[in-house]
Amino acid sequence: MDNSEGASTSHPEARQHVALTTGVAISDVIATDFSEGKWENSVWLQAYREELGIDVKAAWYTKGAEATRQKVSVAIASGKIPDVIAVNQEQLSALSKTSLYTDLTNIFEQYASPLTKSIILGDDLRGLESATFNGKLIAIPGLNSAIDGASFLWLRKDWLDRLGLQVPGTTAELYEVIRAFTLQDPDGNGKHDTVGLALSNSFLNMGLAEAIGIFNAFDAYPKIWIGGKEGKLVYGSAQPEVKPALVFLNKLFEEGLMELDFAAKDTGRAGELVASGKVGVMFGAMWNGMYPMQLTKDNDADSDWRAFPIVSRDELPANPQVKLNVDNYYVVRSGYAHPEALLQLINFWTELNYGDTSQARFDHFLGPLPAPGHHYAVAKVWKVEKNLQAHLKLMEVFKTGDYSILNAEEKGYYDHILKYQAGENAYAQYEKVFGSTGSYAVMNDYKKGSLFKMDGFYGASTNAMNTLLVTVDQLVEEYYTKVIMGVESIEGFESFIAKLNKIGLEDVTREVNEWKSHRR
Repeated sequence: MDNSEGASTSHPEARQHVALTTGVAISDVIATDFSEGKWENSVWLQAYREELGIDVKAAWYTKGAEATRQKVSVAIASGKIPDVIAVNQEQLSALSKTSLYTDLTNIFEQYASPLTKSIILGDDLRGLESATFNGKLIAIPGLNSAIDGASFLWLRKDWLDRLGLQVPGTTAELYEVIRAFTLQDPDGNGKHDTVGLALSNSFLNMGLAEAIGIFNAFDAYPKIWIGGKEGKLVYGSAQPEVKPALVFLNKLFEEGLMELDFAAKDTGRAGELVASGKVGVMFGAMWNGMYPMQLTKDNDADSDWRAFPIVSRDELPANPQVKLNVDNYYVVRSGYAHPEALLQLINFWTELNYGDTSQARFDHFLGPLPAPGHHYAVAKVWKVEKNLQAHLKLMEVFKTGDYSILNAEEKGYYDHILKYQAGENAYAQYEKVFGSTGSYAVMNDYKKGSLFKMDGFYGASTNAMNTLLVTVDQLVEEYYTKVIMGVESIEGFESFIAKLNKIGLEDVTREVNEWKSHRR
């Protein structure tokens, strides 16, 4: 690629030598090949210097989500944070009680580009409201698409076909598929070496090898706030609808139809099982077609993972739960001389991704290797439903052949799907997510059917949430795990909920409903 096409030499916001420090979180995706020099010399930082005049320096490097969380929390507690810091919602709430932040209300209005504003305002102001404390916008929300957190039923379609089974639509039908995938040698190797359902020990967290989709099948919604009696919000984890879901999972466990050591398996190990080709059912996110299911395809060219709607306990479609999706909140240190620099970094990101960007320039930052990808960008916000719109545009192009309607990112997906259709299995992941048989085809059905169950709470974390909800969630996960494994009886559910209310859930619920009564 000609770098003269990929990198711009001027920018309307360019200026001379503004220094900006930030913490650098090294995600698992880039950890293997990461080096400090690689980050410091990346095309992102070069462009920030040359096009914006912003010289970004690392205040620290942390590897992994937990190490990053701890480092940021310690920095906040010490009162010494970098010029720009990415925090989670709990940390943002802690910052709101200090004088460490800059009020960005006017900065956002003045320096966010029209494109950036349209993206950040595109979720009905939920993101901005979650970053607003006492009328002050204390952070810019790094939005992601809420619907991208929905659960999907991922199935080995080739196993279904081999055993003459249909795609399940109900929990009863799903049970029969899981049973067959365990007992009827679906891979045809003559051995009893497959398992029906993959599950991880973090099964209440959306992502990979989770059980959220199973709970949703029974009209249960753990870890989100839903409408209850008299218009009040109640915590989904504590509602009686979770009981039949737990009974269903316990039945699978007792009959040996799922991973019996799931309580000791994190998502990484669950992903390894998927890659090995020894499991046929998994509930997870839209991106599972890329990881870990591309690994299955790499190991077995005949494998065919497909995304389907989550099943329901009856004939009515289930409602996949979703919630406000903010990757990070970007806070500017109080006293930093150039708070507008944060908005300029975000404007750079939105223009590159959603503006009038050439393919060469897009690929320079976000294309195939050696481009570093989005993990090296300092600040970013994703367009609401961006991925769904990409799928819909791709479907239009495959009908008409006119790919001029695609932006640079979408054109990349189109090219990759064509390569898969031509027999290059390394590109199967793009079909499995964005193609006609991909997860976004199902996502579109979810949306057309108005099926999403949105979390009723999207405000700033309350005091009780910060101090008590983590404990509540930990106890819920422990109790659910014990019930699934038969260690605890479902008959003790009501007593368990009474315990949760006593240790703090009642206080959290009260504060959540106080927020609800005052929200705009």
